[in-house]
Amino acid sequence: MKLFGFNKKTKELKFRISEPDRNWVEDNFTWLIQVYGYPTRRNEQIIISAKYFPKSFSNKDLIIQNLIEDLCNLLDLDSNKVNFEIHEDLRDVYGIPFASEGKQFEAETEILADNSYKLHIAKSISKRSNRLIFSLIYEFLKIRLTENKLQFDTGDDTSLFIFIAGIYFGFGVPVSQNLTDSGRIDDGFWETKWNYVSEMPNEVMAFGLATYSKLIEQENPEWKNELPKKFKSQFDGAMNLLNETPSVIFNKAELDANDLFHLADQEYKKGNYEEAISNLQKILFLTNDELLKSDVYNNIGYYQIRSGDYEKSITNFNKALQIDPNYGFAYDNLGYSLIQMGQIEEGKQQLEKALKTENNDNAYTYRNLALYHLAKNELEQAESNFQLAFESKTVPVDLLELHYADFLITQNERKKGIGYLEKAVEKGEPEAIKRMNEIKKN
Repeated sequence: MKLFGFNKKTKELKFRISEPDRNWVEDNFTWLIQVYGYPTRRNEQIIISAKYFPKSFSNKDLIIQNLIEDLCNLLDLDSNKVNFEIHEDLRDVYGIPFASEGKQFEAETEILADNSYKLHIAKSISKRSNRLIFSLIYEFLKIRLTENKLQFDTGDDTSLFIFIAGIYFGFGVPVSQNLTDSGRIDDGFWETKWNYVSEMPNEVMAFGLATYSKLIEQENPEWKNELPKKFKSQFDGAMNLLNETPSVIFNKAELDANDLFHLADQEYKKGNYEEAISNLQKILFLTNDELLKSDVYNNIGYYQIRSGDYEKSITNFNKALQIDPNYGFAYDNLGYSLIQMGQIEEGKQQLEKALKTENNDNAYTYRNLALYHLAKNELEQAESNFQLAFESKTVPVDLLELHYADFLITQNERKKGIGYLEKAVEKGEPEAIKRMNEIKKN
């Protein structure tokens, strides 16, 4: 006999998400894929551990500057462009009762006149590591999108989009762990309580993580064990839903293409230029992504530069620019090849176009302008542009030390030139190693 449903076996409720919410998640992933490309199968979600946050975990206390440097490293940002300031408010005054409504200030980002960033951080969250990490991740995602000059502020759903961007860039786990936050501190005299519930619905967040997991073909990722128990169940339900009704954005050919792009980069870093080019050429038969094709043509051309085949590289840079006429890196590379081929005035025109796009790397452009002036025997201008290249670089610039070394040696500054050549050799540049061996023979 059964009373009131006791002993009744109930079916586990299926995961549910409304059709508009599902479309919203898939539309945002589609936009991110169009901008940044498909993630590769090697991508993974980040967890808060020493593996991903080595500087933060190097100290028993969470130091904000260490956290900033780790986040910059994870998001490929220049930590020198990010500063912070701690702000006190009523929450930091002991013994004064107060209650607040609405969203409290935790962290905000100010873009300064020199395009650097200042993080304004509430002192109250700096004492709560989980909220501090979540708040800074949220702000750093906005910085990453801003650095890429993307118009992500669309109004009402902007803050929700940041959560989806967080998943795409690998921060879905820590963000999911902080969708809610409640607690209390009691020192025996004074009690402080807080309760935070994210505006991002759990079902939408779970579906976003599942969509990402399906994109990289991970049916049962290890990182899901880091999710809160209830949220993990929702993630599994979202995966089941996607297995039953796959998304139109899942495309194995595009995933294969992005894996090949990653593999080509690895081969290039090993100095295997022909193998790298071969992998890139295969992508052209797989992808329908025009921006990826422009990247492929640009990289083929660049690998041909490193092989010394400037004439072929020019053809590929032009193909990249036919697809994307605002591709600063391709203009820069085309200018370099033309200068190396002796077509210096045409090369300079391409460098000027690179500067106008504002999506070039100024350090490369100045390096190339130095070579232009050197070709014209304008030595002071060459020196000036070499110095601008060194001052502008935020990451290592290929062949900069090598070209500057050759310039110095021709100016009878052999000792100084050899010093820069040694730096190029330390970077493992084959051209520098070859040049050093030539000098040693002589």
